[in-house]
Amino acid sequence: MKKTIVLLVVICVYAFSFIEAKCSIPDHITLTWANDPHTTQTITWRTSINEIKGEVCYTNIEDSANFEAKKIVVKQDSSSIFKTDVGTWELHTLTIKGLKPGKTYCYKVGFGKNRSIMNTFTTEANDAKSFRFLVFGDSQTGNAKDTSYTVFGKTINNAFKSNPAAKFFINMGDLVEVGGFYRHWNNWFEAAKDVMDKIPAMPVLGNHETFKDTMMGNGKPIYFIRQFKVPQQKVPADFKGQIYSYDYGDVHFAVWDSQIKEEKTSDAAINEELDWLRKDLKSTDRKWKVLLFHKPPYYNSPTRSNDKLKALLQPIIDSNHVDIVLNGHDHSFSWTYPIKADTFVATPSQGTIYFVTGRSGKKGYGSMVAKVWNAYFYNPVDMPNYIVAEASSDQFKLMLFRQDGTPLDTCIIDKSKDALYKGTVSIKLPEGYKEPTIVSFGIPLKSEKAEFLNKKWYFAEDVLTKYSGYTLKDYKSMNMLMFSRDSRH
Repeated sequence: MKKTIVLLVVICVYAFSFIEAKCSIPDHITLTWANDPHTTQTITWRTSINEIKGEVCYTNIEDSANFEAKKIVVKQDSSSIFKTDVGTWELHTLTIKGLKPGKTYCYKVGFGKNRSIMNTFTTEANDAKSFRFLVFGDSQTGNAKDTSYTVFGKTINNAFKSNPAAKFFINMGDLVEVGGFYRHWNNWFEAAKDVMDKIPAMPVLGNHETFKDTMMGNGKPIYFIRQFKVPQQKVPADFKGQIYSYDYGDVHFAVWDSQIKEEKTSDAAINEELDWLRKDLKSTDRKWKVLLFHKPPYYNSPTRSNDKLKALLQPIIDSNHVDIVLNGHDHSFSWTYPIKADTFVATPSQGTIYFVTGRSGKKGYGSMVAKVWNAYFYNPVDMPNYIVAEASSDQFKLMLFRQDGTPLDTCIIDKSKDALYKGTVSIKLPEGYKEPTIVSFGIPLKSEKAEFLNKKWYFAEDVLTKYSGYTLKDYKSMNMLMFSRDSRH
């Protein structure tokens, strides 16, 4: 009997040691940039709470076969306890400095015997005038109880396999279904692990990252902030980890937090965030300005309009001539004619092109519809999509692909010609949109009721068509502009 007990104890000790060792092997390895992409690389990873030490070993890709002899060892910048609703881990972060521009390095993270497999990263070249990056719309599952991110995993891995030279990837918010349920994050990281340990992840905050339960937003996106180490220079204290900017090639990227309602952001804090954006966009001398935030001002939803958000941001967008705005939230794909001051303009130099980036995960919306501001619209209800963006000095190209790699659309903004193209076809603003004589607000309703609010009349579109004898198509051809939106939302 005593021998049996001793044997069981020994087995348990070995089993515990095996489990502990396995838990100490780094996972959730994530590349981001907290500093200059030319000469630095930030790496974050997770281990068990007993593994408080951490380091990165790296060397030139040419020396990968002789890694142990050639490796350079850098001690971690910091580690901290990371408590979640399903467990507690140690979170490690390190920024390698003094790297050479345009070089590929191989690396391992961890400590002692508990190290990751070898991966690679590449610094930005000094002459990165042309480069590609990947953009993914919402990757959430659509159900708080559904924690499987295999659909997103297929999308991101297919995109990277088809574009191995991509320099980084962007997720446009709603990475997970419930930001306060860590099971979702565990599986999201598992789905993206073979990409985000090779190219940096530069994410945008969405409303679902603020969820602590299945109800609508509940405050700060704690897990999001802790896991993604993004640039924090000159960012207001209340928005650390939520807004940031960075440069790559001829492009300046500014990332903004649009979750005002969910985070219960005060007016003072909103003004602080807006002031940061004004200063950030004004200070850059890059040829292209790209603004990224989750909720779209030019949306495809039949009910949610985000008009308050547009009123806050559009004056800043216009006064700083942002070339491109990228959004998520509607799980459909679209891009607009050039717009300035909520009015269509003829050329890209006069306005901004607004993109809604589709979906990369399970959740789709069958209700999304094309709007009058869309030069192109596609609703990926049958299969998720991804975007391959290509930026150069004169052109910015955004190419839409289905999850299986089927090409669907290409939008090209050409600075040298001040032109907008769909593939090779030049996109011109329809004549009827230039000087509209009627603007109709509202989604089609089975009602003839009209309301007079804020010095404007509101009525259903079908009232206009019923009593005039014209269709909506007729109105567009008659120099009349028909908006389909709920402006009172």
